[in-house]
Amino acid sequence: MHSVDAVTEQMIRSVLAYAENRLRLDPVPLDRGSRDPAELDAAMAGLLGDEPHNADQVLGVYASVVAPAVISADSPRFLGFIPAAPTKASLLFDMLVSCASIQGTSWLEAAGAIHAENQVLRLIADTAGLPAAAGGCFVSGGSAANLSALVVAREVARRRAGPAAGERRWRVVVSEDAHSSVLSTLRILDVDALTVHTADHRLTGDAVRAAVAADGDPGSLAAIVATAGTTNAGIIDDLDGLAGVARGLGVWFHVDGAYGGAGLFAPSVRARYAGIEHADSLVVDPHKWLFAPFDGVESRRLRLPPDPAGARAAAVVLAVRARGGGLPRCD
Repeated sequence: MHSVDAVTEQMIRSVLAYAENRLRLDPVPLDRGSRDPAELDAAMAGLLGDEPHNADQVLGVYASVVAPAVISADSPRFLGFIPAAPTKASLLFDMLVSCASIQGTSWLEAAGAIHAENQVLRLIADTAGLPAAAGGCFVSGGSAANLSALVVAREVARRRAGPAAGERRWRVVVSEDAHSSVLSTLRILDVDALTVHTADHRLTGDAVRAAVAADGDPGSLAAIVATAGTTNAGIIDDLDGLAGVARGLGVWFHVDGAYGGAGLFAPSVRARYAGIEHADSLVVDPHKWLFAPFDGVESRRLRLPPDPAGARAAAVVLAVRARGGGLPRCD
């Protein structure tokens, strides 16, 4: 099972041939996507059982049944959502890394892989203008990244408030166009949303300032969440104005750039992200505009410093999605 015998040799040839053909598809077909469960049950009946199956038979089922029942995210006809557009180079390297069986959970086992991750994190942090002390980790997606960042935001708010916080119920300022994962995160954290409505769907510093003044309870606010590229319309919030409001209130400033954050690398639109350098936490999805493939990875949260006043320097969570599984060393 772990050695290269005649069966494995045949599997290698068959799988590499399939992979080469798939990589050479131009354009990539959309395929069918959703299918009736009963139809799939019938097509894959008997694959799991007491008796083994020929590897080519299993690959045939994948090629003829499984693959066509999954919409190809890298197809130019996939216009319904915004999941991914991996390049051929990224897919090739994804195959290479998969063959290496990298266990990238700590520096002890995978210093090389984690150092490579840190290089990417540093590039994104520097491009965003975050401080040199900013650190981060790769997580499974924008939803997990928003959760990681807002957990830190709530913890910082609690520490800053100290015993005076008591049983205070915390809230986070969001726009009505914030990604659904932000609202799900608030429910998980038992935190309420102060939703600010704007006519043009762009959250601004002035709108938040007015909403907070009308609300009359700024002491309950733990964070302001801005979006750098809404999933419905690609709108970039007033990051600079919102950063100023967050500083004035003394609350955490989180930027969800899962969809549009990669626009930082485009000189033609870089000015639209003015103020992102003030973010206490930032999310970017490399599988979108940085053209990386999908992958699931391990997520860990950076530890907070004992002094909440120094939280930004040590606990800026640059949470990004891509291949890898490590955490920058915090020693």
